[in-house]
Amino acid sequence: AGGDMEGEAGAGALDVAGLLCDYASQFKCGHQLQYFKLLDLGDRARALQQLLLDGGVGTNEELLGHIDGNGRHRSGLLEQALQADGAGGEQAEFVDLCARAGRAALEGGQYREALRLLHLGRCHNEVLQVLCRCLRLPIWRDPAAASAEAANQLGQDVQRFFTIYERNLDRYALASAAWGVARGLFAARMFHALCERGQPEAALDVFDRERLLPLDGAAEQARSRQDGPAAAAAAEVEGELAGEYPRIVANYVQILRHAASQGAVASAALQSRVRQLQTFLAVHAHRLVLDQETTASLASLTLC
Repeated sequence: AGGDMEGEAGAGALDVAGLLCDYASQFKCGHQLQYFKLLDLGDRARALQQLLLDGGVGTNEELLGHIDGNGRHRSGLLEQALQADGAGGEQAEFVDLCARAGRAALEGGQYREALRLLHLGRCHNEVLQVLCRCLRLPIWRDPAAASAEAANQLGQDVQRFFTIYERNLDRYALASAAWGVARGLFAARMFHALCERGQPEAALDVFDRERLLPLDGAAEQARSRQDGPAAAAAAEVEGELAGEYPRIVANYVQILRHAASQGAVASAALQSRVRQLQTFLAVHAHRLVLDQETTASLASLTLC
């Protein structure tokens, strides 16, 4: 009987932490942090994580602090509140909180929050994974979706964090293969965006500079000279980027067609590019399927 009474008492016990969080939610973030001080450590950690995942709070610089162009961080209200408690280990608590909240944000598709929180949680290779996922989102292929405000904000964040990480490859100890994939996807998105904006010359510059397609065999030659781990990393990057090849080829063919119609590229240079592309397509025919428009356009280029 005693056990039953204890179970009934437990079932009817007030969720004090839940009630306090519900009450605090009507206030701004800074005031919520003051209420969360009343919670024990476990409840406070859960409350803070939920706060970071609510309504764009995870992108709030006032709460999280400012991240400058080199990736360095100036503390915000959250870190200051943890420091004010004076219990020790505040920096570690902040970093751990951001890492856990960042992973939860990624699982929930909150990519802007995930980028910031994982960066502040010092999960730098995981930030690269978020960048890659963002760059592969289908919204970039839909002009209407890509022009929406949310997509613009995400695009700006992707650009910002890509630039930060490009400046800190060694400092963040980034895996070379992961960085290679992120760089390739970022360059491909830049290339497609220039094509969509009607800037074929600029797009061709990106295509050549970033070697978006290994047309000249240089990648294979370089890999043959590398040792085992480096060669494996290079093969991993190429394998990860292979899914981007059909769209890259499609836009590249349209650029060549435009160049042919405008006389913008010397005939010999144009035919050299066409032959290189045909050789590349023959080698990768087993995993690269082109749409009918691209196939027809490429065929017409061989007659130029």
